[in-house]
Amino acid sequence: MPSLASLCRRRFALLAPLLILGLAGCIVDVGRPGESDGADGLGDDGQDEIGTDEDEGESSEDEGSSSGAPDMGEGEDETEGETDMGEESGETGGMACDALSSWDPWIGGPCEDDLDCGYEGGVCLREDEGFPCGTCTLPCDLYCPDAADAPETFCVEHMDFVEPFAPDQGACLSKCDPFKLPTGGCREGYACVIVDRFSQPGTKSPVCLPQDIAPPKTECQQMLDDAGQAWIPAYIPLDHPDGHPELDCIVEDPVRLYSPIGGVDYRYIESENPGSVRGSCELALALLELGELLQQKDAVEVAHIGTYNCRVIAGTSTLSEHSFGYAIDLGGFTLEGGQYLSVYDDWEDGVDEPVTFEGQWLKDLTDKRFEQDIFNIILTPEYNAAHDDHFHVDLKPGANFYE
Repeated sequence: MPSLASLCRRRFALLAPLLILGLAGCIVDVGRPGESDGADGLGDDGQDEIGTDEDEGESSEDEGSSSGAPDMGEGEDETEGETDMGEESGETGGMACDALSSWDPWIGGPCEDDLDCGYEGGVCLREDEGFPCGTCTLPCDLYCPDAADAPETFCVEHMDFVEPFAPDQGACLSKCDPFKLPTGGCREGYACVIVDRFSQPGTKSPVCLPQDIAPPKTECQQMLDDAGQAWIPAYIPLDHPDGHPELDCIVEDPVRLYSPIGGVDYRYIESENPGSVRGSCELALALLELGELLQQKDAVEVAHIGTYNCRVIAGTSTLSEHSFGYAIDLGGFTLEGGQYLSVYDDWEDGVDEPVTFEGQWLKDLTDKRFEQDIFNIILTPEYNAAHDDHFHVDLKPGANFYE
């Protein structure tokens, strides 16, 4: 059998192109097949492996209502605790190689050898194999065990030439978790990468892999980092609206944002707790800008009715801007002190100059969003009855419409 050192050298030569190929469907950069008149609707039919991800609900186009409670999906819970990354130790180029938290040693934790992975069958992928400060793992066939309070795990497609994994085994790795690991959801020296599940191609999840073999961040993603926003890459596969197999729903540079977004919490309108929001990275930047405006107006939380959803505008064969991850529907806002303003209850229909505080607040918000060019299209309850319960806002290229 070849030596471990030679296997490691061969692994690194082959692993990077395999991972990049596996990411081809995760960050798509293609032209958009069709235009929308902005009369978009609601919801998110997300398929982010993360398997069955429905955290933003799903509803019919322009019906003004929605169904389904948020679900962070397999491995994306709403735990809000953060992990102490430890003091800089000076080891490994200054990186901290200490235990991550009370749940360590566990899958994804640092290690020097197998004995550091203090659970049955634990294996250390060492620093000299290309894993900064080492990382604990476990051979797997399909699923991986989880430990209380630790980031959830995922059985990753075969990692070539890493002993002791045979060609018929995968490797358990840590999923990205921005709540437990605020440094991008992964330990220092690692990056969040979407990969296939072992023996189940097409089921994908974002996991922590060495930074050296991760694809480079897009300019937009780097802007999210620079703003201090918690996010991870999202997987939104090519899809087609019901009854329109000729139309392609393609999201460029999809990301998943974690509350707070731009300093403001976001929750799906039927949920009691903040969750994640999924869409294009361009929409993410717009939400950061919206957050500045909302904070100026003393808002602390947004209740939304959905972002991405692959469908056409009601009564047309034109793709909704939701199909590109360029839109979000906003149903209500919570202010400091707890007051909740509902678009359905508090918008003053047909009134140019609202008389109530609630009506004035909502009207001022929509006016300023348009004045500041945060979104290209803003639809209020004045647009049609289908928007009585929400503001639709989107980034349709070249558009400039507000009603």
